[in-house]
Amino acid sequence: MLPTQEVTVHVKFPRSILFDYGLTEKEASEEMLRAFVLSLYRRDKISSGKAAGLLGMHRLDFIRLLADEGIPYLDYTSEELDADVQALKEWEKK
Repeated sequence: MLPTQEVTVHVKFPRSILFDYGLTEKEASEEMLRAFVLSLYRRDKISSGKAAGLLGMHRLDFIRLLADEGIPYLDYTSEELDADVQALKEWEKK
């Protein structure tokens, strides 16, 4: 595995946001990273394992975070679910 390279991204927003919500710069930075990673996950740009790794947590903890944020871990359409159920029925017959 290659060493992880980091980049610093500067985001400008009013200082009052930190004071209004009682956040330190570090806490605000962690919130922005979390929001960015969740956004990538929601748009199917990264897997749950990759997202968990970027946030420095285990995959199960990431799944709990998704639940806390109201983001589905499994996002099936009814057609996809029907197809999977049918595939399982066919598999059971073998």
